Amino acid sequence: MTRFYFITLLLICMHSSYAQYSKVNRKDFQTVIDGKATDLYYLRTNKGLEINVTNFGGRVVEIWAPDRNGRYEDIVLGHDHIDKYVNYKGERFLGATIGRYGNRIAKGRFALDGKEYQLPINDEPNNLHGGFKGYDMVVWDAEQLNKQTILLKDLSKDGEEGYPGNLTITMKYQLTDDNE
Repeated sequence: MTRFYFITLLLICMHSSYAQYSKVNRKDFQTVIDGKATDLYYLRTNKGLEINVTNFGGRVVEIWAPDRNGRYEDIVLGHDHIDKYVNYKGERFLGATIGRYGNRIAKGRFALDGKEYQLPINDEPNNLHGGFKGYDMVVWDAEQLNKQTILLKDLSKDGEEGYPGNLTITMKYQLTDDNE
């Protein structure tokens, strides 16, 4: 029984050390989308800088940084629940990874190696930030390497949102002890 209490206390301490300032609840980011589990990951330096990332869209949900007086504030726009990202009203791309293409492709058309490609139009009359299901709407594979580093991976398959070729993406968020 003592072992059980020790492990429970250890887990509570580990969670609180990751989320000292966060105002979002990790459980509100845990669901399944397109058959893949989503979650919220806490990155934190020994000096207190904290970044919270969800693997849904590789989004930065919160960044807690000190001001010149040492008070911590969240300095990014983000939502407090994954449903607000999935069923967005208004700005869809808060804190998200953008792609395959970051910006607008006029009329959703481009040529590559002499072949014409037509992409879906999601920002009349253009294709914006990768289409209806760009990287912001994908559940990335996530591996938290340590309390300061998370690795996110995705395979964008040939033909996805009309783009040619397979594209494997690896992205790393990493904090340093200098609050960088």
